Amino acid sequence: MSNKFESFPVLVGWELTLACNLRCRHCASSAGEQRSNELTLDEALAICDQLPPLLVLEVVFTGGEPLLSPHWEAIAKRLRELGIHVGVVTNGTLITDEMLKRMQDSGITAMAVSMDGLSGTHDFIRGVPGLHDRVMKGIERSLEAGFQTTVITTVNALSVRELSGMLELLRGMGVKRWQLQPVFGFGRMRESRQLLLSDADYLELGRFVRHWHPIAAERGLMIFPADGVGYFSELDVPGPRWKGCSAGITTCGIMSDGSVKGCLSWPDSLVEGNLRANDFWEIWFRSDAFAYTRRFGKEDLSGNCLGCEVGEECRGGCSAMSYSETGRFHADPYCFRSILNRMPSLS
Repeated sequence: MSNKFESFPVLVGWELTLACNLRCRHCASSAGEQRSNELTLDEALAICDQLPPLLVLEVVFTGGEPLLSPHWEAIAKRLRELGIHVGVVTNGTLITDEMLKRMQDSGITAMAVSMDGLSGTHDFIRGVPGLHDRVMKGIERSLEAGFQTTVITTVNALSVRELSGMLELLRGMGVKRWQLQPVFGFGRMRESRQLLLSDADYLELGRFVRHWHPIAAERGLMIFPADGVGYFSELDVPGPRWKGCSAGITTCGIMSDGSVKGCLSWPDSLVEGNLRANDFWEIWFRSDAFAYTRRFGKEDLSGNCLGCEVGEECRGGCSAMSYSETGRFHADPYCFRSILNRMPSLS
């Protein structure tokens, strides 16, 4: 790829804080305590003002639990004043009528709430008995308040067999959007490897999505497979073809200490710079920035992706999944096409 890079980060994930009121078994960030040097409000607002020149259209607050940040309202209001859409990814524990009113007053109209299985599985993953029912009530409140509410399920070895039951539950609640994301082996998952998907589990997820995607859509529920679900097989859902990881090309993440990395799911070691030291424009357009995606060549494919006939277009699948399982990019072991090819018995 040419050194002259001309794309912009139209979607930015912003980890407002690493603080969290849960200690989930599958948390890729090992969230819990806030970072020792998280951004001040003045620093965060100054970052907001740098986003319009970079053509940022949407910022999604993440964490930790972003609603624990003391600054989320002020940051959301500044972004909305700048014409940038704001969404929140939350664990759902803090969704009260008062919280929803505060979110609306700050200009937030969309949220994504985590639901990792049916009652027993969700509570086991999240470590709090009775949490599932609390989260369901929070989702119902958000829908009643008119928020565009997406349920995000991090599919694991337990919940993959509960997807049909979850589908019926969500439809009954009136949920319109459901995102399915395979679990990554980062963070606390390193101590919970039994929750990782097997090849057979991954195909079960793919078959579920492929079968129910059109049926659920007709009934008013859109199922969105995340970037970790694919690629180039009969299990792909209709829509735009996968064109490779967008991290550092049209998306990126801001950490709560001001560091910038291609994807917030990646380890903290993979940072491109810090917004306390350089402005966003300088970090984004630095000549050697985000080389792992911007300078991809077919020769970078390895492991599972080496020699694949669609490897140059696919670019090795989901970068987060690839790095978590192999320690390198462009080698995603979770791929419908390759699993079906190497294990025809699962076809």
